[in-house]
Amino acid sequence: MVLQAIEDTDVVFARTVRLLKHWNCTHSKPMCSWNIKALCLGCLEEPMPPINALQIFFTYAADEIDKGQTPDPAGVAGPIPLNMPRRDVHKRLHTAKEYIDLAIEHEEAGRPLSAQHALHQVLPELVPDADGTPEEAARLARTVLAGGTAASGLGLATLLGTSTRPRAWGD
Repeated sequence: MVLQAIEDTDVVFARTVRLLKHWNCTHSKPMCSWNIKALCLGCLEEPMPPINALQIFFTYAADEIDKGQTPDPAGVAGPIPLNMPRRDVHKRLHTAKEYIDLAIEHEEAGRPLSAQHALHQVLPELVPDADGTPEEAARLARTVLAGGTAASGLGLATLLGTSTRPRAWGD
């Protein structure tokens, strides 16, 4: 099954599994190697860029782990156990998915340093950290100049660039 998946995906399956093993080792080993491979068998079926394979895996794996233990895809053994409570594994998978989504969003918007910083959160041993502060400052400045919203330090969104109306009781 694994050899067929490697062939069907033009080796993307094997490369993604290697990346996921790095993720697993740097995030307290929530899953065993076979669990990663079994989940990949359920969602990686064709060639694609590695970032997309990671996005598909983390989305699929979080959904599957939320349902319960992963069944053995070969059907020769029982469900594949996790190395920590299911809720904790799901949280780690969901967090990784969020960072991968963010990395893709930044890359598509032309912010490669911010994308690299987000990807570093998932694969810190493989992807060096980058300072995306200048890119984010430029993005916020463009947003404000366009009359959009900017996030305040309190996590609130404030509409900026609009004209203020006089108060009803006068100035």
